[in-house]
Amino acid sequence: MTVGIEQTVVIVGGGYAGILCANRLRSSLGEDRAALTRVVVVNPTSEFQERIRLHEVAAGTRTSAAIPLAEMLHPDVEVTIGRVVRIDSPGRVAEVERAGEIRALHYDLLVYAVGSCADRRTPGVSEFALGLADPADAAVALQAIGASAPGSRVVVVGGGFTGVETASEVADQHPDLEVVLLSAELLVPHMRAAARRSIHRSLRRLGVDVRENARVDCITESAIVLDSGELVSFGVCMWTASFSVPDLARASGLTVDERGRLLVDEHLRSVDSQHILGAGDAVRLPESVGAHVRMGCAMALPLGGAAAATALAILRGEQPPTVSVGFLVQCVSLGRSRGYVQVVHADDSPTSLALGGRLGAFVKEAVCRMTVNSSRRERTEPGAFWAPKGPKPRPSGATPAQWAP
Repeated sequence: MTVGIEQTVVIVGGGYAGILCANRLRSSLGEDRAALTRVVVVNPTSEFQERIRLHEVAAGTRTSAAIPLAEMLHPDVEVTIGRVVRIDSPGRVAEVERAGEIRALHYDLLVYAVGSCADRRTPGVSEFALGLADPADAAVALQAIGASAPGSRVVVVGGGFTGVETASEVADQHPDLEVVLLSAELLVPHMRAAARRSIHRSLRRLGVDVRENARVDCITESAIVLDSGELVSFGVCMWTASFSVPDLARASGLTVDERGRLLVDEHLRSVDSQHILGAGDAVRLPESVGAHVRMGCAMALPLGGAAAATALAILRGEQPPTVSVGFLVQCVSLGRSRGYVQVVHADDSPTSLALGGRLGAFVKEAVCRMTVNSSRRERTEPGAFWAPKGPKPRPSGATPAQWAP
């Protein structure tokens, strides 16, 4: 990059990874370089969505999970409202659509942080099941659940953290409804047996009917068909079983994995272009540094910070650092008064330390608040969000123990 010419860093996505990346990048620039560097966030709306709160919106616990981008971003970060429909890598252009018009946004560096969305490939999901991947879905779920007559059945599909939290929240806020939670395998199968037992007990206290090893074949207008042939009727069906990623990288001719995630190197650079970086759910890291990574804000935030570090190094003409991001805790809310927090090693494997009950709920809420507050603090305090280093890098070609679900 030529010194003395304004450089533009375009960040595609105003979610957890994009916000933290933008704030850390802008607040880390010295005065001289800040005057020569534009940081632009492209997002479909003017709001940041706390996706980890959307199950609370669906259950009626809170009215919104939205925060204006103006309250989240450094004041010198520009915001472009629109949707990137194509990335022209050779030309270094992001094509942004707004109100039916396409305009070109030129970049010197682009950070691909588009996040994830509901996976609707199972037959009937698009027509008859409600997702929780965006605020529109949550609003529809809120209306449907609120309109349900006493005794109606709400079925939540998905035995991961999102499914457990959704079923718990709905049961807590609507004790007059029957809540069923379907899991294709064991509930939260990656957690310790003791953790699963504790979570099962909390769900039973809330009256949630948990059915494990209940794999969905398809969904009709009023019933879920399991692969065993059993029918599970519902008044409202909520789908939290799996997530996919937007097709932007694939549609732009960039190299992706079988799920459409952008392939990056150990510095978070696209394997196709040194001018495209990736962070968050829509990125797949190499096995050597990312075999432990799973989807969620617990990884989106530190990956956003790592993308900022790589961008800063490139802007300064330095060698980008090797990404090293690790986990600290797994935490799940179980209604408003209970939670479970599992302390983990950097590779997401559990330690013997855990908290449950009301203390677990308190810590879980504190973690949720921290994700927003630390991202805001990054506007003036680069490094305000802290995450542990990742596990020791694997040798090249090693078999991963775990890819993102």
